[in-house]
Amino acid sequence: MKPGWRYAKAAVTGTRHAADGRGCEDFAVARIIGSARGNVLAACVCDGAGSSPQAATGARVAAEAFLTVAGDRLRDAGGLVDERDLADFLSFAGLAVTLKAFTEKNPARDYATTLMGALVSESWSAFVQVGDGAMVVPSAPGRWELVFEPQRGTYANETYFLTDDDARLRAHVAVRPYGVAEVALFSDGLERLLIREAAGSPVAEAFFNEMLPAVRGSGAPGEDLALAQALSAYLSSEAINARTDDDKSLILASRLLPAQPSPEGAAATDEHSHAASG
Repeated sequence: MKPGWRYAKAAVTGTRHAADGRGCEDFAVARIIGSARGNVLAACVCDGAGSSPQAATGARVAAEAFLTVAGDRLRDAGGLVDERDLADFLSFAGLAVTLKAFTEKNPARDYATTLMGALVSESWSAFVQVGDGAMVVPSAPGRWELVFEPQRGTYANETYFLTDDDARLRAHVAVRPYGVAEVALFSDGLERLLIREAAGSPVAEAFFNEMLPAVRGSGAPGEDLALAQALSAYLSSEAINARTDDDKSLILASRLLPAQPSPEGAAATDEHSHAASG
């Protein structure tokens, strides 16, 4: 098995949206971007506002614009980005949504969407978020942490959107001087399942410890379409729908190789010993 990034993604319609005759208003996209410093995983999840009539279009336009401008910048800047770049990518995505609204003669608020974006190389990682949903990365072998807390508004079920006038000021941005080996992004439809309210780790670590090995073991470089199909089926299952009726998006990505048994038969647990240059 060759080293490198592998990922699976899915965005599925929630039962509430299906009952209302609406399609999925989440959008998840990822790709591998080549740069002078090696490959970079670029991933983005956008969740269109349920109260916005063009929410699905807003989510798709924002996510695709974010990855497009990030790819252009990575190729032009020699494979590096900073916090200002991340804010610029967010602004570009917002502009793309506004232009889409203008061409269709609708107000921009009709296309309101959240946005989470992750860019990860072997030597650095960068994250930006406006709105709810969450991104998760390893904090230690078998342990996981939130990159940012989901953004909440003043009232219950309220959040912030890319089309808000102050979206750039409200956005969370971070650049880390090391490359994480795995990352997951998910929309707020999965928050109840994957983020705990109780004391201790805020992340439902068992879920990621169970799901990521399939990605590590994928024989497909880049996106594993068969795994993505299985992920979509799982997110649409009765077990998941019984716990959330919202749209659900999830991206799981890893550049680790599967753990190999030691001579004594014990599985190696140090993720860094299996990290592959991506």
